[in-house]
Amino acid sequence: MGFAKVNETRVQSLATIVSVLGREKVLLFEDIDPQYKAIKRVAEVCKSYTSMLVVLNALVSYRLTMTGEEYWAAFSDYVAKHCIGIDSALSAEYILKMFIEKFNRALLSKKLSRVSKAVRCRGVLEAIEKKPLTNTWRELSLCLSANPSSKTIVFAVKMLYYAKKALGERVEVPMEIPIPVDGRVALVTYLSGALIVEGVSASREALLRHSDTIRNVWSKVARLSGVPPLNLDAMIWYFGKYADMGSRSKVLEKAFSELKNLFSRDEVEMLVNNLFYLVP
Repeated sequence: MGFAKVNETRVQSLATIVSVLGREKVLLFEDIDPQYKAIKRVAEVCKSYTSMLVVLNALVSYRLTMTGEEYWAAFSDYVAKHCIGIDSALSAEYILKMFIEKFNRALLSKKLSRVSKAVRCRGVLEAIEKKPLTNTWRELSLCLSANPSSKTIVFAVKMLYYAKKALGERVEVPMEIPIPVDGRVALVTYLSGALIVEGVSASREALLRHSDTIRNVWSKVARLSGVPPLNLDAMIWYFGKYADMGSRSKVLEKAFSELKNLFSRDEVEMLVNNLFYLVP
């Protein structure tokens, strides 16, 4: 399996750039996240059932046959057309299962069972609607007998945050909920120099075996910068799409061309130089 540890010097550097950029600028990456835009479209139509639909879909957002962006766009289109008649948790479950059967068929029976189980956990439904994000985090973990740090559990909480934000609710994002670690996050963590690995390749698959250490990296960055891990995720995930470019200067030019209406060139360069620290 190899060995992995946190590079504390690089963690401090990452925390410094996040602090310099500031939380408000970091949050801009959420606003341009295609998944957030998809959830906003759902919120405009589905209103009060948005949060439940989004959480349930996030719980089965794995082993997809399309990109995450494409999957959430399909979810948005489908649910927006069918959610008008939803009047209960069970009718929301029915609509979502119809969507899953059409767009998310890998391990289908397992995914349908997971949705059914979550809907029948009263604590989950109450937490989604009325309680802080930490309550939903704990209730989902208990209901599904899952590690609270597992990717789909934490991702579901992040998507709940997006749903509440899209509905105009003020949401406190707690520091203790870790970042959802996927292939993009793993690669950026490694390329930033904050994750030291020995005895393994730097492929997505190999790096994901060290998800605990990756979570630790960003939890440390969060505590030092004052920006919670869930708020850092959209920024890291955004830059993850450039992880295979192999040239820091190419990443800078591409990223700045997309971000120039939101960030100065100096700000984008600061992010690229630190998130792609190991890239020539």
